[in-house]
Amino acid sequence: MSGLGDGEGMGVEVEEGAELVRRAAAGILAVKPAYAEVIGFYGDIFVAQEEIRPRVRIEPFRLSPEMARIKRRDHFPLIQTEEMRFDPEAGLSLFEEVCRIAVDRRTELSAPAQTLRKRSADASALFQGFLAEDENRIQQAAADFGVEAAALSFFLYHSLRPSLCRCEHDLAGFVVNEPSWEKGYCPVCGSQPALAQLDAEGRRFLFCSFCWHRWPAPRTACPFCGNGDPGRLAYLYSDEEQEHRLDLCDACRKYVKTIDARNLARPFYPPLEQVATLHLDLKAAESGYESLLPGHRPV
Repeated sequence: MSGLGDGEGMGVEVEEGAELVRRAAAGILAVKPAYAEVIGFYGDIFVAQEEIRPRVRIEPFRLSPEMARIKRRDHFPLIQTEEMRFDPEAGLSLFEEVCRIAVDRRTELSAPAQTLRKRSADASALFQGFLAEDENRIQQAAADFGVEAAALSFFLYHSLRPSLCRCEHDLAGFVVNEPSWEKGYCPVCGSQPALAQLDAEGRRFLFCSFCWHRWPAPRTACPFCGNGDPGRLAYLYSDEEQEHRLDLCDACRKYVKTIDARNLARPFYPPLEQVATLHLDLKAAESGYESLLPGHRPV
């Protein structure tokens, strides 16, 4: 199971990806007009990613069923992020487009985008280092370019995301029949979950912050530390926003944002919902809870 739409894979679309982004963005703005700037910015990026995704070409993974079975048994992800493959041509094209979007939208990333736009060929050489989480290389390159490392990572990630989702689609079949994955990391690439979803039947799923794989998870346990003590688990929500809530763990002081599909009356595109709930991240931080997500994932 993986990330796009109502539970279908990022490569098995319920509807055309770019159109889904547009409809989901319109649905969010109808009830959250204050998010117009951020949804406009990220909506443009996600549309660009969805439009290029059918053209992404990567070498298929040759993971044997036996190796996949052993990894599932031992609770290892199928691959590490540094093993993920990417289409360099698509990545470069998207890098330039995301920079253009940032400049045109006049966001706080406009200045670094303008700089990186002139150095796109040099920046694209960093794709593999980004996947390998080579922080020294990214920081050195950022210093050479004259931008913050976090900004460079942002553009690298969003340039690679269609390739990462293609990797996820190729590998998801090895874990699709798992009844539940009770570890606090993605069974495909080992990254932390970005958000949770309760589906129409109340079942809980988690979405990976990196490849956007969707996997089933226990509903009454912290996805990070496994705490299942009801006395140390809580959630916060507002009567005005019943489709969103914060699931909190007092054992590890971490939180995950949850989208309740039973109360969601608009198209669902997970990365946009992550962006449209930034106020919940602030609320969690004010209450003393932490997110495990690196700054560039996924926003």
